[in-house]
Amino acid sequence: MPDKKIKFMLFSFRDSEFKTYDLSIKTVCMLFALLFVGMFILATFFFSLFTKALHNYKLANLQRENIILVSQLSSMQQKLNKIKLKLQELEKLDDDLRIIADLPQLDSDIRDVGTGGAVERVDYVLNELPIEVSKKAKAVHSDLDRLERLILLEHQSFREIQKKIQTNKNLLMHTPSIRPVLVGRLKSKFGYRIDPFLGVIKHHNGIDLAARIGTPVYATADGVVEVAQRKFQRNKGYGLHVIINHGNGIKTVYAHLSRIYVKTGQRVKRWDKIGEVGKTGRATGSHLHYEVRVNNRPVDPLTFIYNW
Repeated sequence: MPDKKIKFMLFSFRDSEFKTYDLSIKTVCMLFALLFVGMFILATFFFSLFTKALHNYKLANLQRENIILVSQLSSMQQKLNKIKLKLQELEKLDDDLRIIADLPQLDSDIRDVGTGGAVERVDYVLNELPIEVSKKAKAVHSDLDRLERLILLEHQSFREIQKKIQTNKNLLMHTPSIRPVLVGRLKSKFGYRIDPFLGVIKHHNGIDLAARIGTPVYATADGVVEVAQRKFQRNKGYGLHVIINHGNGIKTVYAHLSRIYVKTGQRVKRWDKIGEVGKTGRATGSHLHYEVRVNNRPVDPLTFIYNW
C-alpha cells in the first residue's frame, strides 16, 4: 500500500505562481518532531538564562543585605563598647557607694560573670549565616548576654546599697549626737567625783550642764518617750525627768527639769523641744543632768556629742 502523502501549496505573490510540495506523513511527523525538539531546546536555553539571571539577582541582593548587616552589627558593637564604658563608670560609683554604706566591695570574680569555665552557648541559627556575619553576630550576642548579667548584678548591688544607706540613716537619726542644751557650761563630767550631797566619792552616771532655769532642752536623737515623770520629791532622785528610747539598746535621760513638753509613748525627733532646765529633785542648782545608756549601762555622753 503506497504511503499517503500530504501536499503543501505555496503561492508566490512576486511570481504569481503556485509551488507544490508532496511530503509523506512520516516526513511531516519528523519535521514536527524536529520543530518540537528545537522549541524545547530553545525554551530550556531561555529558562536556564532566566534562572541564572534570577539566581544572580538574588545573590546580589543577599550580598548587599550581608554588607548592610555587617555594617549594622559593627555599629551595634560600637554602641555596646560605649555601654561597657558607662557600665565601668557605674561599677566605680558602686565601689564608692559601698565605701560610704560600709559594705564590702564586689569581688572582680563576681563581676566577671558569664566568662571563664562556662560552656559556650551555640546558636545554630547563626551558624547558617556567612562566616563574617556569623562571627560578628556571635560577638554581639555574647556581649549582650554578658551586659545583661552585669546590669542585673549592678541593679541588685544598688538595691543592697540603698537598703544599707537607709538603715545607716535610720541608725544615725536614732543615735544621740547633739548637745541637749545650746547654752551653759559643763559643770560635772561622767565618772567618779565627790558627791555634792554626801561628800564622798561616787560614780556620776552622766554629765551636768549648768544653765538658767527655763533654758530649752532638746531631744538628742529620734526615739520614743519611755518616761515623762511629772511627780517628784524635793531633794530626791531625778525630779522632773524624761527618758527617751532611741532603739538599738540606746536610751537618754534628761533630769532636774522645770517643765516637760512631751508625754509617755510620744515619738520625738532630734531637736524637738522636750522640756526646760530646772533644779527639781536632788539638785544643788539649776542644771541639766544628761545620761546616755547603752544596753542599760551608762556611758560617757561626751562621746555622743558632736557639736560641742
